[in-house]
Amino acid sequence: MYNLLPGCFHLWFYFLVELSLYEAVLQRPNIFFSASYATYLTGEAVSLECQITSDFTIHGYKFFKNNQEVAMQTHSTNKYKIRTAKRNDAGSYTCLYWISDTRGRQESEVSFPVSLSIIDQPSTPSLLVMPQQSLYFEGETVTLKCQHPAINSQITYHFYKDTSRLHTYQDTSKSELHISSLSAKDSGTYDCEYLVLGHQRTIPSGKSMQQTITVTALSSSPLLKFLPSYTTFINGENLTMECEAPSPVHVTLYRFYKEEEVLQQPLSSKGIYTLKNITKSDQAEYTCMYWSPKSNREIPSTQSLTQEIYVIDPLRPPLFFVDPPSGKIWDGGNVTLYCSAPQEYEKTTFHFLNDTDEIISVPTYKKQRTASVVINMRKSNYTAAIKYFCQYTAEIKGRSLLSPISSQVKIVVVARGSLLWLIAIGVGAGIAVLLIILGLIYWVLLAKKDNKKEKEEKEEKEDSKPIRDGGCKVTSL
Repeated sequence: MYNLLPGCFHLWFYFLVELSLYEAVLQRPNIFFSASYATYLTGEAVSLECQITSDFTIHGYKFFKNNQEVAMQTHSTNKYKIRTAKRNDAGSYTCLYWISDTRGRQESEVSFPVSLSIIDQPSTPSLLVMPQQSLYFEGETVTLKCQHPAINSQITYHFYKDTSRLHTYQDTSKSELHISSLSAKDSGTYDCEYLVLGHQRTIPSGKSMQQTITVTALSSSPLLKFLPSYTTFINGENLTMECEAPSPVHVTLYRFYKEEEVLQQPLSSKGIYTLKNITKSDQAEYTCMYWSPKSNREIPSTQSLTQEIYVIDPLRPPLFFVDPPSGKIWDGGNVTLYCSAPQEYEKTTFHFLNDTDEIISVPTYKKQRTASVVINMRKSNYTAAIKYFCQYTAEIKGRSLLSPISSQVKIVVVARGSLLWLIAIGVGAGIAVLLIILGLIYWVLLAKKDNKKEKEEKEEKEDSKPIRDGGCKVTSL
């Protein structure tokens, strides 16, 4: 009994193995691409795998293209490799495997098919630089365009500078890259590529030929000078502006700007521009630039520092008056002269003058419109009436301007002796007038006295006449 157990065990084991082999023959394998995508470029290597999960030995594999078995160097491997893909390698691929046992060779079912697509390598693009220049200067704008034949697929673009991808390029669906306001750090070699999307993979094109961009800094700024050198001008004056480039730069062109607008006038090779008969419309900020040749280009300079023109009307004369207003002053007395400007300025200096010279100048260091001086008058110094007047110097934005003179006032110095004589004459005239008034009063009183006397005499005569009464004379007691 016990001797039969090992034989039964071997029989049972053999039965299980045969059953598993039989089931394995019925299991369908899977075929897939090793690279996980099904679209390849011509010239690329393609690898297909036939795979099944099993615990037994598989003796061989077959691969089929469009249901036709393909030739293999060996059937012992589960991989089919195409070393250099060609357009005619495209098609539907399947596989199977087999095992050998006591019953002979047993083949599996054919796998479900996979489709291999072969496409040509995307054409290499060309990189266009617009505008095309041998040299660029800072501040310019350049456009890079990755150009290629039309492709009916979704495409993205990559731009490279000195072999490094430009991560500043954001919109990868556009074939153009704009670089505005170039700087020296933008100098370098540029190229581009594009990627075809879809087919379960991204297919890159070749890189374009490199294009070199060289950026140079602008030339040093010039010096804008005014002749005359001040910046405040009176209506009707002339001004010459000179744009002076640093030596020894060779200059081929100058330009002058008014509030960033080019002044249209024939430009001198010496960089000179003239404004004639300046008006208020010329009041503005001015700059200039120059161009110098370099690498077959005219490289501009940076703009000069701004110079501002300030235009004013001619100064008006001041007001001039004295105290006392009559202009007569006795010998040794003081007279006060007043000079008043028509408006306030940054700094004003008042000048008091007479017929012969300037008496005194009064500077003011704040906004002040009026100044005054007191002069002690001596007869010995002034033998006749003296004319006095004033004017002022106004400082306006760095320029000192002298006003017209004021109206003139005469001042007469009267000696003290002449003054007493005049007083005596005045007193005598007063006494004469008083005597005349007294004479008139006496005459009036005398006339009244004569009238009263005549009246009294008349009354006495009337009282001395007799009174008759019944033929009798009556005498008053």
